[in-house]
Amino acid sequence: MAVDTVVKLETRNDTGTAASRRLRHEGMIPAIVANQDGSTTSVKLVRHAFEMMLRRHASENMILDVTLDDGTSAKALLQEVQRDTLSGNALHADFTMISMTETLVVNVSVALKGEPVGVAQEDGILEQLVHELEVEGLADSIVDSLEADVSALAVGDSVLAGSVPIPDGLTLLTAADIAVATVLAPRVETETDTEEAEEGEEGEAGEAGADEAAEGEGDK
Repeated sequence: MAVDTVVKLETRNDTGTAASRRLRHEGMIPAIVANQDGSTTSVKLVRHAFEMMLRRHASENMILDVTLDDGTSAKALLQEVQRDTLSGNALHADFTMISMTETLVVNVSVALKGEPVGVAQEDGILEQLVHELEVEGLADSIVDSLEADVSALAVGDSVLAGSVPIPDGLTLLTAADIAVATVLAPRVETETDTEEAEEGEEGEAGEAGADEAAEGEGDK
């Protein structure tokens, strides 16, 4: 449960693209808080402290203790962090104020545990198909991540959402028969693959020869 992390939010009056760009230049992140009465509040927070906090958690969907510059404190759900596609830096954050008696529906990340026997002994390939599961529960039951043990998987086996341990107080909403991870058979190189590779090499050699011949004719 990630309720012991405190994030300081400061109210901001300037909004818009130019104001947001200026905040980021100053080392801040613009954010929006959705209040329980349906209104929203524009806030800002220190980017470095926020990024360091995120690194300590497996998921960005977490319950936080937030304090506002007027001295009030509350619980908030961090719903989304928008990031720069190139640098990965946080650009904007969305928070929702919550009540500890309120039932929430959130996506929780899934971490895989162990090395499958199908990988260690059969040269299979482990593939994670689903990275988050949807769960429902009270705010104080929400966890950072769920753990799926894949160590017993042989080639062709899968671990399903319904077999991932769910902590007390949470209900799995994702369909139980959804495959979270599977072990694929190793790819076997066939004669057709070899022939296609050889043909490709011959084709490249032929093209190179044609290019050299064309250059030679051009020189004449």
